[in-house]
Amino acid sequence: MLFLVILGFFIAGLIFAAVNDLLTMTIPNWLSLAYVGVFPLVALYMGVSLADIGWHFAAALIALVICFGLFSVGVFGGGDAKLIPAVLIWIGPSGVMPYMFGIAMIGGLLGLVVLLSRRFVPAQYVPGVLQRSFVEGPGIPYAVAIAAGGVWAIPASRFMSEILTSANLSSLTMP
Repeated sequence: MLFLVILGFFIAGLIFAAVNDLLTMTIPNWLSLAYVGVFPLVALYMGVSLADIGWHFAAALIALVICFGLFSVGVFGGGDAKLIPAVLIWIGPSGVMPYMFGIAMIGGLLGLVVLLSRRFVPAQYVPGVLQRSFVEGPGIPYAVAIAAGGVWAIPASRFMSEILTSANLSSLTMP
């Protein structure tokens, strides 16, 4: 049961980030901090070695440096630059490529939809709660792509696969 709660925490945080970014174009700092702060507690509880926890943090640190480089040149917002490495701590080194693939694929599709809607859909046809994301711009609610990438990478992540196995959901993991 506890492992379902842990998995629920991870996925609920992703959904919250996506919806909040879609509606307000912001990602709260407390969410990224919660991911970073809770991970070592869960990992230690699950018996993950300190070396493996360190590798998760090392992967996230590399992502943080890259993301803040992209933030500094205006490619990402600050919330995106913090959320990507915070989620990556949970995904870990084994899930980096599927995570980045999911972010890139959904992010590209999302960017296309947002840009096309700004170009071709009159503002009065966009619901009020989506005006900020789909009409006003200039950014794109990228937490939607980050959330999709996080869910996409769950089966490839050794750590998340252990959670799925412990929660008796092992049929969702990669062989």
